[in-house]
Amino acid sequence: MATATPFRVESLNTGVYERIKGMIARREIQPGSRLVQQTLAKHLGTSPMPVIEALRRLERDGLVTHVPHLGSFVRESTVEDLRELYCIRRGLETEACRLFVERASAEEKQMLVQLNDRLNESARNGDIAEYIEADLAFHMHIISGARVNRLKEIMENRQIEEKVFQSAPELQTGGGTAHLFGMHDEIVQAILSGNEDAAAEAMRKHLKEAERQYLDAVREIKKRVK
Repeated sequence: MATATPFRVESLNTGVYERIKGMIARREIQPGSRLVQQTLAKHLGTSPMPVIEALRRLERDGLVTHVPHLGSFVRESTVEDLRELYCIRRGLETEACRLFVERASAEEKQMLVQLNDRLNESARNGDIAEYIEADLAFHMHIISGARVNRLKEIMENRQIEEKVFQSAPELQTGGGTAHLFGMHDEIVQAILSGNEDAAAEAMRKHLKEAERQYLDAVREIKKRVK
């Protein structure tokens, strides 16, 4: 019985952390919003302590900032944040793609084909929300198939951060989704060919192009505002 209480506390803390992180990812809590501990605790049906611990973890993840004497806020991402994020992703995901070729099962590689079909279908249908979900699933499937647990943990947080970026209005008003069709095809083809170097290079090129498209969308929005 002595070990049961710490276990329950840890489970509660983790659950509150995941729920707040999900609310940020879905933009139920907007960037720049102040995170009031008592309000969150009441909304989640818990005491303030698990919320305090969750906010500390989210601060370490880079999703929340703490301002002395003012409290915690959902971090407002900048273009420079995006550049840094994609720099990290290129370093980590190119290696994950190489490992996926080596370590993933035939069933996992076939699932990647299905996820790519889902991406292309949502791009064809102009469904940006579905595309974002499918994109997250595609990349995390490769991370999982690489069989490096620490890498998966890191990228889960990075992907959540990018999901906040990709839900931004500038991406949803960037002129449709036709330009997104086929963006992952080269990665899938290289993986199925069994060529680790080609798969890694295809991922690097894909992430570079994804970064360029985002920055182009931001520049276009700024032109409209002027």
